[in-house]
Amino acid sequence: MNSKTRNSIKFTVSIPWKDYAEMEAVRKKAGVTRSAFILETISAWKAARRRESAIKSYVAGYRETPEDPAPAEALARAAAEILPVEDWT
Repeated sequence: MNSKTRNSIKFTVSIPWKDYAEMEAVRKKAGVTRSAFILETISAWKAARRRESAIKSYVAGYRETPEDPAPAEALARAAAEILPVEDWT
């Protein structure tokens, strides 16, 4: 079978015994196979990398073009004028 047509592959990894035992406990409690656990872990890792990349892009964008605080300040002043003062004591 050509490796380009495979849907999955088996491979071997070496990890510390403590990490293996912890992984086994977590995956058994979740009721999933090792393969499912590893796939879910890889998916979560990739999603975290995408989120980190997006956050870095957003931060860079806001630093490059900061928001104008004037609209938010105007809304706060308008809200302060129309909302009644409440006694919270």
